[in-house]
Amino acid sequence: MKAPSLSYLSQKAKKSFIRFPMTIISASIAVVIGIYLTEYESDNNNFLPYFNLLLTAALGIPIYFCISILLGKKRTTNSLQLLAYSIGTLILVGIYDSLPSSEITNNTSVPYIRYVIFNIIAHLLVSFVPYLKKGNLNGFWNYNKALFIRILTSILYSGFLYVGLILALAALDLLFDIEIHKELYLEIFIIIIGLFNTWFFVSGVPQDLDALEDISTYPKGLKIFTQFVLLPLLTLYLTILYFYGGKIIIEWNWPRGIVSYMISMVAVLGILTMLLVYPFGKLKENAWIKKFTHAYYILLIPLIVILFFAIHIRINDYGVTINRYIIVLLGIWLSIVAVFFSLRRTNIKFIPISLVIILIPMSFGPWSMFSVSELSQSNRLKNILKEYSIIEHGKVQNEVIWVTDSLPKFYAKEEFTNENILPDSIHNEVKSIIHYLDGHHGFKKLDPIFSQNLDSLLKVAHDSSRYIYDAEIYIRSLGLKNVHFYIDGDSEHFNYSIRRENAIKVKDYDYLYDFDHYQFKGRHMVKIGNFLADSIDFQLHLENNSLDLQSSLDSINFNINSLFEDLKSKYDNQNNSDIAGSEMTILKSTKTINVKLQILSLEVNESKDSTFFRNIKGKLFLKIKPND
Repeated sequence: MKAPSLSYLSQKAKKSFIRFPMTIISASIAVVIGIYLTEYESDNNNFLPYFNLLLTAALGIPIYFCISILLGKKRTTNSLQLLAYSIGTLILVGIYDSLPSSEITNNTSVPYIRYVIFNIIAHLLVSFVPYLKKGNLNGFWNYNKALFIRILTSILYSGFLYVGLILALAALDLLFDIEIHKELYLEIFIIIIGLFNTWFFVSGVPQDLDALEDISTYPKGLKIFTQFVLLPLLTLYLTILYFYGGKIIIEWNWPRGIVSYMISMVAVLGILTMLLVYPFGKLKENAWIKKFTHAYYILLIPLIVILFFAIHIRINDYGVTINRYIIVLLGIWLSIVAVFFSLRRTNIKFIPISLVIILIPMSFGPWSMFSVSELSQSNRLKNILKEYSIIEHGKVQNEVIWVTDSLPKFYAKEEFTNENILPDSIHNEVKSIIHYLDGHHGFKKLDPIFSQNLDSLLKVAHDSSRYIYDAEIYIRSLGLKNVHFYIDGDSEHFNYSIRRENAIKVKDYDYLYDFDHYQFKGRHMVKIGNFLADSIDFQLHLENNSLDLQSSLDSINFNINSLFEDLKSKYDNQNNSDIAGSEMTILKSTKTINVKLQILSLEVNESKDSTFFRNIKGKLFLKIKPND
């Protein structure tokens, strides 16, 4: 077999660029930004706009691919091509504009979740855009088969190319002592996976899509893999889920929430399997495939019912979240698909098209997964606070008012004004809701219940480059502690640590020893071991919530429990990660040694009956006194 010449490869690359110009340009932009971020991320005060541009350019790859495929199926004028690419560019500009910048107080995850959904929609469009007309099912299947094989081939070539180049660089470094720029390894990966992989992929996309309809030979390896790997696995999963369904009926026990995710994954796996074996079912010797496919969709319907029962229980107890909304949406789509194919319909294009039709409207507007989940959790929180009279007449009662002159630190004359009102389990629920809103939606729905403008106060703190958890301020403004109560042990969790920017003085000491002690349910996870100083063996260990330093010279006890009680008192039982180093330092001196114990962080669980030190991390400074 003759190897392809450089001339052939360059012509192939040129031809691919002419066919998919904006796809390759978009990939190139993403690669350039990726390299820029690799080189200058630490020097950039606000890398988010560049990161957002990288994501937008990456999304442009499937969007422009769709446009090029559509334009390639029919003769189009230059003006029409320009219009089509301009529309695609405007869509990308709108998506870029929807992503958050660092200028806003709450950079929630919702825009990026929406971006992921747009990416899914774009790739689904790639799968069926050339075959929107009725029929051409065989061409549709062969087209997606070609794309799938091309993706795998591109990944294989890209992987081998990257490993080869990295090994060559490593050889230069090891054999010739040539210093390799450390960022170069990642930059080569970005170039290969971003540009080479994309260009190689589009160069193998079938040119004559209409001719795919006439292909009647199918990969035997695909049939073997599907028949002897995927189908047995699918049968096993269905059997397990049906046994679980039987267990529910016999014990009359509500289904677990996790089952909705399992059913969703099994259903999607089954649909993909049915798509893979679709053309083989048209052959006479494989008549069983059509029967199995029909039976699968019928068997899927009872499992979808269990899915809806399980997710209904979760929503009824804890409200709607984005994840639960997606599960409901997926359940609706699975119901439509199962009923459609149970009626012996054979249009496999219905699967991606129906999913796109559902996803697009559910990403916008008051009915979207984002608006519904935000409203559900906000109302759930308000209802809890109303039930316990923390909210009356639409406003928080005994609200903690922050002294504005203390900003960027948050100081109030009186805190925890509503602390003893909520039971521990309800307190944990309130804390969980607020942290969920902080991570996904922000607090626009909650701001009206407060008399002060918390968003503007937090903006002052963020503008001062002070890192503050917004959720914590909202919880404390309600007059509550930002702690999780451990119901089983009836305990509170505390965490204290010093400011990380503080330098620790080592003057006047001979030796420095780092230690980290962690316990979980009484088990010592990291042993505070032995260390040597001038051939003297020192031992540091935790006993009765105290650190003991023992050696042949002397023994010293550090009362960590007393330090913990002082910190709790000083910081009103609130966690603090901004403590001066001197406040967590213990000095000891004997006839033979001077010791300074610098606690870096302290993590404690406290109940009515006991105090449990989960983690103590710090530094031990030693000075051995000379003999008189």
